[in-house]
Amino acid sequence: MSGNDPVSTGRTNGGAERAPSYPGEQRMKHASRASKIWVKVAMGIAYFLCVSVAAFVLAIYYVFFWKPDPHVENSTRTNCSCHG
Repeated sequence: MSGNDPVSTGRTNGGAERAPSYPGEQRMKHASRASKIWVKVAMGIAYFLCVSVAAFVLAIYYVFFWKPDPHVENSTRTNCSCHG
C-alpha cells in the first residue's frame, strides 16, 4: 500500500473509504504551504498599498502645494539664432 492510497474503514457499506491521515511531518508541510500563500498575498497587498499611498501623497503635493519657480529658466529651451 502506498502513502496516497485510500484507507479502508473495514465496513461493508459499499466500500466506504476515507483519505489517509497525514503524519506530523506531512501535515506541517501542507500547513506551511497554506501559510506561505497567505504571506505572499499579504506582502502583495502591502506593497500595492505602499506604492499607492506614496503616489497619492505626491499627487496631493503637486496639486496643492508645489509652486514652480518662475525665475529659473527651463533647461530644455534652446536658443537657436541661426540665420541662413
